[in-house]
Amino acid sequence: MKESDQSRFDALVEWSRRHSGSLHPSLEIYHDDVTKFSLRVKPSVGGGLTAPHKAVTCPVSTTLSYLNALVDGPLNVASPLKQQDAAFPERFMQSCPPHVIGRFFLIKEYLKGKDSFWWPYIATLPQPEHVKDWALPAFWPEADIANLEGTNARVAIEEIQENVSQEFRHARRALKHGDYRGWQDYHQILYKWAFCIFTSRSFRPSLVLSESAKQHVSGLLPEGSQLDDFSILQPVFDIANHSMTARYTWDVTSDPSCCQLICGDSYKPGDQVYNNYGLKTNSELLLGYGFILPETEELHNDYVHVRKRQQHQDGGDGGGDAPKPQDFLISLRPINHPSSLVGRSRPSSSSSFPSRLSTLPGFAHFEPALVDDLTSALATPEETRLLQRWNDKALLSSSTTDPADSAAAPPPPPELAGLVGRVKGMLAGKLQYDYQRLVVAVQEEGEEEESDEEVEREARPPAASRNQMLAFEYRGRCKNVLLAAMRDLNVAPFVLGEE
Repeated sequence: MKESDQSRFDALVEWSRRHSGSLHPSLEIYHDDVTKFSLRVKPSVGGGLTAPHKAVTCPVSTTLSYLNALVDGPLNVASPLKQQDAAFPERFMQSCPPHVIGRFFLIKEYLKGKDSFWWPYIATLPQPEHVKDWALPAFWPEADIANLEGTNARVAIEEIQENVSQEFRHARRALKHGDYRGWQDYHQILYKWAFCIFTSRSFRPSLVLSESAKQHVSGLLPEGSQLDDFSILQPVFDIANHSMTARYTWDVTSDPSCCQLICGDSYKPGDQVYNNYGLKTNSELLLGYGFILPETEELHNDYVHVRKRQQHQDGGDGGGDAPKPQDFLISLRPINHPSSLVGRSRPSSSSSFPSRLSTLPGFAHFEPALVDDLTSALATPEETRLLQRWNDKALLSSSTTDPADSAAAPPPPPELAGLVGRVKGMLAGKLQYDYQRLVVAVQEEGEEEESDEEVEREARPPAASRNQMLAFEYRGRCKNVLLAAMRDLNVAPFVLGEE
């Protein structure tokens, strides 16, 4: 690690310790070119660390979030609540959603520089002027984003960009009209930076606050605000990188004034020590954290998201914590394969009763809830009755109530063959459409480079740039998912214009 980086992180750890935080004495903050800053067991530690061990302690008093904007300073959950002025004008606080206010508060503290209570933490974050160090895909250069054309990520990026733009314009206008001194300093690039910091590093309050801390902050929240309407930054706690298979506990009961990262895995000297962000697909990891996981025999994380159509959403402000449209997954490997951790974690069905069609040949790569959703939409009343009868019969003949485990279940009645064909046809059409969109995007990019090679060389970063390599890898993974699902459905890939 560079000496300047070492100095900044030493100051962070010391600041955290002064406020009752801790880092296990056998751990150190480490940097490499692949995972950047992380936690690892000191190479000099004999024997490593045996599970379970307390890696990090983060006091509530050092966290940063919307809650701090309500009191314009650090939280003290051990003291009685008292009336305090908010960090921003009343008009701003009342007209902006909590997650937006939290981002603006981070900007406020950044602009204060060394005068900020949180400066030792903020100084270790990627700085706003170094865009490539913090920009998530939504804020990559347009030439890099173009490499995601034809994927789910490209669609999500457009939505994120629109939401962030609207949030910033509204919030900055509210600051201006509230006669807030220095409102001109709150630039859009700073808001994008704050968005990326919170998106990639924050935690849900309900998971990292103790019951007593929740009771304390509930007295701060305005009427109508919920605890998980925003997220929380936890200094030092957020340095540990993600492993989907890491065993961990976020302990908020041993000491209610803090959150402790308890690692359930043992580590050897020099090993990186991991946290676990939860079960997220590579699409979610790419958009929210800027990386994807490799495929191994034990774990694959490649899925294509299919959004449910014609949904009616209640509320939501378009921010990071707004309700998401329900989506379904198509998996590289069968959903019930041991390596499909995310797929297997999904509910077996979202309908009033499982259709059982997902257990038939051809549907192994599709989330059962997707098959059930299509089935309920396409089935006639008579077919629905046949499905119910088939389901009841299968349950009687099986030792489990989970249709996915009923390998010896009775076959579907012949009268359902038409419905099975229609469901397969809908899925095949979706796969072929997405595959064509993906392949055409690649072809158009290639033609563009051939026809205007010199302009492309100037407009795009080198072919080996991290963003491009990541986009190419992700796009290839999406293509593999679609091909695997089409093979299982016995559908040939088809691209318009090909013989």
